[in-house]
Order: sequence, then C-alpha cells, then structure tokens
Amino acid sequence: MEIRNLVTFLTVAELKNFTRAAEKLGYSQSAVTVQIKHLENELGVTLFDRIGKTVNLTSYGQGFIEYASNAVEAVDKAAAFGINNDQHTGDIRFGVVGTILSAVLIDVILEYQRAYPSVHISIFEGSSAELEKKIRRCELDLAYFLDYKTPSNEWVRIREEREDIIVVTNPANPLVQKPSVDFGELENERFILMPKGENYRLLFDNELVKHEMSVHPAIELENTDMIMRLLMKENYVSILPEFSVRKYLKSGKIAKINVKDIDMYQYSQLAYLKGKAIMPHVQRFIDTILELC
Repeated sequence: MEIRNLVTFLTVAELKNFTRAAEKLGYSQSAVTVQIKHLENELGVTLFDRIGKTVNLTSYGQGFIEYASNAVEAVDKAAAFGINNDQHTGDIRFGVVGTILSAVLIDVILEYQRAYPSVHISIFEGSSAELEKKIRRCELDLAYFLDYKTPSNEWVRIREEREDIIVVTNPANPLVQKPSVDFGELENERFILMPKGENYRLLFDNELVKHEMSVHPAIELENTDMIMRLLMKENYVSILPEFSVRKYLKSGKIAKINVKDIDMYQYSQLAYLKGKAIMPHVQRFIDTILELC
C-alpha cells in the first residue's frame, strides 16, 4: 500500500472533488483517479460514491479515514526522525571514574540538565577496567577514564589529557615547608592510599619498588572525597591526581609535598568505541564537557 495513495484519498475526502484534489497535489485528474482505484482494489471495498460530478465517502470510506490519517502521520514522523537534530529527549549511559566525577563533572551535569531537562542520565561510577568492560558489553554509551595511555584503533578519544599524580597532606605537616623532599623521607608518614592494584596506587607502588622502600598505609580507601576530608582533619599523606585537589590546594585546606625524583601521571580520556552511534543529545553532553572542563 503506497503512502501517496493514502494522501490522495485523504485529499479527495477533504475536498470532495477529484479535480481540485489533483490541483492541490500537483497531479493530473487521471492520476488521482488511478490512485484511488488502486487503493480500492487493495482494500476490496469502494471508498467513494461517484454520482455525476459529486464525490462522497461511502461508509467504508468514512471508516478508513482514521486508518489512513494515522498511517500518513506515522510516516511523516518517521521521515522527520532521522533529520531532526534538535532532539531534547533520550537516555545517556555514562561511565566515569569517581575522581573525575567529583572534581570535574558536577558542574557539567547540572548545566546539561538545565538545558535538557527531559534527557535521563544514568551514571555508573567505577574503575577504568570496569568502565571498559561495560562499554564493550554495550551497557554504556561513553566513559571518562583515568588510566594509562594505551594506543588503540578501537576507541574514539574525544579528549585526552595528561594528569599529574601528586603527594598531598595536611598543611601542618612539616614536609610542606621544605622546598623539596627526598622520597625516603615519606617512609614513616601515615598514608591513606587506594587499595592495591587500583589506579594511581599502582604508580606509587612502582615508585616504592624503584626506591627500595615500603609503606604500610594507615587507611586504604577508594573514595577521593573521604580522603580529602581526612587529610584536612589529620596529618595524613596521600597520592591523588592534581586536578582532583586543585581547589583545596588554592584554598590552603591541603598542601602539596614537593618530592624529588618522581614523575607520576596518567591520562584522563573521554572516549567511546568506534562504530558506536552517537545520538544528538549524547553529542550535546559531550559538547558540554568540552566547554566546561
């Protein structure tokens, strides 16, 4: 059943005249007659009574108007769907490392939701390894990692920046006053560290091996916000990305220890797998991140 025949049927039903319907649609009268005849043959019913020059709907024609109208409306919506670049609804499944979420993305989420309140954002907070698994299982649309820089043709990296990992402590710690500190001077400090094998803890453990040292953390904790609160209250030492503590360093609530001969860093990476279709509302979320971060 051709959609043009349905449009012609609705136009004839509205104008009650084949000639005027043909003029409105830009067809010849004979073309309109043929289209209506094809439609009647397909349905197996007569849609119009043709008495002289008068055209009126039959009872079948009256009943068919609703079906024809719904079909034409559905096709119009379907045709507009792909070219409508102003969609303001949909879902975003976004994965993020907790450090980045708390330090960088709170303002992004608030700004985006103000602009697009009908978009539903599902946020999964996890390690880089967990985020990668979920993306590969198509459970996330995109993710913001903090990890090593690993060349790969599988990923579309929208943003990739080096992030320094630094040693931080309470401002009252005497090591803060020194222009530089030997790595060995950290050995007797009370550390709050991420669990072993996690993220930037691994970088610090590698430095310990390099300097033939070991430390026994007083606390192992994954939550960056909680680490910050503990550092502000007590004389602990921790290893954190510089971006996550920047505002606290500026305010003097925590302080950096300038340790010699270490260079710890990872890369923040906003990425998705190649081949993933990025919907307009997801692209706007990406644009908001790039604008504000």
